[in-house]
Amino acid sequence: MKFSSSKVSSAADTCGVANMNCSKGTRKTISQRLSNRKIVVDVLALMFGMGAWMGINGIFVQLPLLVNNTPEGWNLPAYMVILVQVANLGPILYTLYVKYTRRRYDHLIIYGLLGTAALSTFALICSYDKTSVIFGGEHSTVLLGLMFLIAVVGCTSSVLFMPYMRNYREIYLLSYLVGEGLSGFVPSIVALVQGVGGNPECVNATIPEIGATKVARYPDPRFSTQTFFVFLGISLSLSFLAFVGLNKLPVARGERVKPPSSMETLPTDMNSPPSYKTTAGWSMSRETYLYLLAMMALVCVLGHGTLPSIQSYSCLPYGNVAYHLTVTLASMAGPLAMCLGFVIQEPKVCLLTGLMTLVLVFSSFVYYVAVKSPSPPLRGTWLGEFLVVTSWIIVNGLIGFIKMAITTLFRSDPGKGLYYTGVATQVGSVVGAVITFVLVNYAGIFHSYSPCSSAKN
Repeated sequence: MKFSSSKVSSAADTCGVANMNCSKGTRKTISQRLSNRKIVVDVLALMFGMGAWMGINGIFVQLPLLVNNTPEGWNLPAYMVILVQVANLGPILYTLYVKYTRRRYDHLIIYGLLGTAALSTFALICSYDKTSVIFGGEHSTVLLGLMFLIAVVGCTSSVLFMPYMRNYREIYLLSYLVGEGLSGFVPSIVALVQGVGGNPECVNATIPEIGATKVARYPDPRFSTQTFFVFLGISLSLSFLAFVGLNKLPVARGERVKPPSSMETLPTDMNSPPSYKTTAGWSMSRETYLYLLAMMALVCVLGHGTLPSIQSYSCLPYGNVAYHLTVTLASMAGPLAMCLGFVIQEPKVCLLTGLMTLVLVFSSFVYYVAVKSPSPPLRGTWLGEFLVVTSWIIVNGLIGFIKMAITTLFRSDPGKGLYYTGVATQVGSVVGAVITFVLVNYAGIFHSYSPCSSAKN
């Protein structure tokens, strides 16, 4: 069979013109979707996202200033971690509400949650140091009680705040996610500027029951915990106002998705067109599937449960400055490590296995120095401080990256991969928090001390 060269050339020219026109049309569509956005709505979505976890992250970065002035002492982080797990009652109640209620008022619930977080933070300004006696022991009931309310907001945001952004165009979802990432980064920066004033000094004092002795005097930070809570309360109030703006301002209401004939559907919408779904060609062996879920559970046992609970025991023997740097810098390491997801699009399982090995190695070192408290190796040396701070930064960064990578691998699963990932996250977090709470408070494995306990009168 013979082909006419002129016909082939004509067909090629026609195909080339069609492809060029298609390419131009595609570029035009992408250009329109990227340029046809309202910066005001981006800012509102970002501020709304910051309100998700800013309250609880802000309280955690204040731990170096709180543990030395609360009845729980070095055990305070363990109490806070277990309360965060109990706060998962919020998502459970919301799930039941969705299941058994015909009419949903999600925007009103979000108003209530953000308002509760802001008011609770403002209440901490004057009452965070109030205590009361429970079961024969003195406890920071106001601090822990208000922190629990703030934690409910963070836990519920994962099932309410992000899904609510489906009401707006797809391009604003990224702004929300950036804000959610900044909810941990911004308080850490402010706390880093705040400082802790340095390590304590031993001064002479007279205590009625003991007599003349030496007590620790902690230098003042650049600004107080009350001032930090003022900043936190204002930030959460701005997040509340940003959500009001998303619902009330005409410029934001104009960016809502039109149901159901809208040409733009969010990729998080289960009813989205096939062009948004990325399930084609997805495959994973059962062994790899279970292995990754087990890895997710293990990193959450460490990152959400056990490691935060023993942080004070592993860092405070090296001084307040080491503890302060650990809390602030390690809190920033996780979000920064997740940014690598933009570079490493499809992480390999072997890479995750190697990184998980490093997590176990550095976590073992952290546990070792915590168990050796109050006299861990290299205490009182710059090398000891450097090793413990660096280990915490590396561990938090690796855990953040591994969680992001596993979620990325399951994102294209046409089944329930992301659901099981969430289950593994919650189960690991709860198991780690409960086990460590018992070990810290009842097993007598971890020991605190007064920096002046060995000082001579």
